[in-house]
Amino acid sequence: MSNKLLVISVDAMHTDDLPFARGLPGFARILENASVAEIEGVYPSVTYPNHVAQITGCPPASSGVFNNQQFQPHRGAGAEWFWDSRAIKVPTIFAAARDAGLTTAAVQWPVTAHEQSVDWLVPEIASPWLFDGLEDQYRQTTNVASLERYILPNLHRIDTDRPKGKYLDFASHLSVEILRRERPDLMFAHLVELDFARHAKGTYGPHVEEALRAVDATLCKYLSTLEETGELDSTNIVIVSDHGHIDTVQHTSLNAVFSERGFLRTHSDGSLIDYDVFCLGAGLSAQLFVDDGITQARRADVTTLLTEIEADPKYRIEKIWTAEEARRVYGLDGPFDFVVESEPGVAVGTQWDRPPVLVRGDAHFPPGVGSHGHAPRHGGQPVFIATGPDFHPGLMLGRRSMLDEAPTFAAVLEVKMPFAEGAAMFDVLKTVGGPDRATLRA
Repeated sequence: MSNKLLVISVDAMHTDDLPFARGLPGFARILENASVAEIEGVYPSVTYPNHVAQITGCPPASSGVFNNQQFQPHRGAGAEWFWDSRAIKVPTIFAAARDAGLTTAAVQWPVTAHEQSVDWLVPEIASPWLFDGLEDQYRQTTNVASLERYILPNLHRIDTDRPKGKYLDFASHLSVEILRRERPDLMFAHLVELDFARHAKGTYGPHVEEALRAVDATLCKYLSTLEETGELDSTNIVIVSDHGHIDTVQHTSLNAVFSERGFLRTHSDGSLIDYDVFCLGAGLSAQLFVDDGITQARRADVTTLLTEIEADPKYRIEKIWTAEEARRVYGLDGPFDFVVESEPGVAVGTQWDRPPVLVRGDAHFPPGVGSHGHAPRHGGQPVFIATGPDFHPGLMLGRRSMLDEAPTFAAVLEVKMPFAEGAAMFDVLKTVGGPDRATLRA
């Protein structure tokens, strides 16, 4: 029987945060004997593609989750996020664990709604407007046991008055309770205090330390719970994160450019009629969709316009990749035709009702300071912090791929993930000798 595994995503945690984190009680206990890596995430460096990579070992080209939002141009601000696990096109670590007879749990982990392989499931619902209130959103997206034992009795912990962060207390409380009462073999929990803080006030500052303290309070509860259940010594704990942050200095709205040039058409009320090319923002990058119905001559006009945009310094676009190039270089693919890579700190949004370029300090510059979505080589880098009975202590593992995380989790649990495109970090594992270990569960 393998040891247990608790994976905690501290959304937006950077390696730069480690010196401060080492002074906090929960982080300090975990880091004391941990091995640490700097992680190269997938592109775009936004939450949902990266969290899917962490449970599949696959990049967006294979997983099918290429953005936080789906491409639904006529729905405007009501476009759905990739919240539904049925959008994932490859098997997950949850399925591998469940097939091996292990018990599983996930609290607020992105893209887990309707996940049949999670026994105790509290999904993150990023499109709540699709449901008739809180109770309905969970009745439709999780199993009866999770709903009745954990979610319904704790709906009062969701702070509906907060525009962001309404689930913070809910997620912390339920993840602790599930860990205590169910003692799952595999558990994933997603904590977002730090991401919210960086979006609101910037990449660095006292607000980051305050958010880390809030995360640390939950880590302390996890450790205390494992001590209470007698399972601390038999539980591997891994802290991961999904992306860095960069302070936003400019907003480049390509749909506003397309509208001005006649490549995107709107009604008098501002709603979309149709488009020749449409920009779906991904924070500090974007994806461009060319309408299938346009003529070859019009498609050539689109290409000419994109070349002009790429060359014009006011837009601060570093490169516009073809989908084929993006797949080859970044493992990024989807139903789009081009990928827009901006200069660091330049957001590329979906809006067409604002000036094409807004620089910080301009009137009507959008609120918020930090953002992400940039190429993973820029900005602060995500963390991988691993401790427990199956991990060597104290190793500095250098820079690793996020695609290697799920295979490493699988190796710890002695389960197979043959579809993962990453490789297990066997150098950090004590008890696993290689990918052909005979004890891996079929």
